[in-house]
Amino acid sequence: MHHAHRLLPFMTATFALAATCSVFAADDDKWTVRKSSGEVWVTSSGAQPASLQQADLLKAGDTVRTGRNGRVLLQRGEESIIIAPNSVIGVPVDKKEGLSTTILQRAGSILLDVEKRNVKHFEVETPFLAAVVKGTQFRVTVNATGTSVDVVRGQVEVAEFRTGKIAQVNPGQHATTLAHGNGGLSLGGSGTFSPIEQGKPR
Repeated sequence: MHHAHRLLPFMTATFALAATCSVFAADDDKWTVRKSSGEVWVTSSGAQPASLQQADLLKAGDTVRTGRNGRVLLQRGEESIIIAPNSVIGVPVDKKEGLSTTILQRAGSILLDVEKRNVKHFEVETPFLAAVVKGTQFRVTVNATGTSVDVVRGQVEVAEFRTGKIAQVNPGQHATTLAHGNGGLSLGGSGTFSPIEQGKPR
């Protein structure tokens, strides 16, 4: 939650840039670096970390890391990801069945704007939970204490791995799971909360 104020100026500029750049998307299947500042590295399978540059394309198997002052805007068609400082995300080599996109997030905070479709097609997987969407804007934050998912627009399905608890998170709400203890999901924010259901632990 506290990341939002620090990211706001960067978000405003980068989303404006994303809107103007969408017509220039060269490869709809790959994420393109539209804006990058500070310490940012990309690691490809079997290669040494390299500096991430504007207009670079992320390939399957790539991992992006930002330093204490690093920020990145990734874009793919109408979709975008803003990566905050001290974050680690990756693009998996293999696609999951039934999902066209999976983002692996190991640390830090990312803000995603996902194209709306009729089916769940986009997943962010963290060490503690997965967030699956049809199309929405939401933030995922991973740190040593756990993971939180904050929904700005649309609805996000959050599944916690240890207990298998599942919840639908609505705009203005957040779901949180703790790294230590027995696991489970807690919901906060405004409005009426959806019931937390039992799924399969992972």
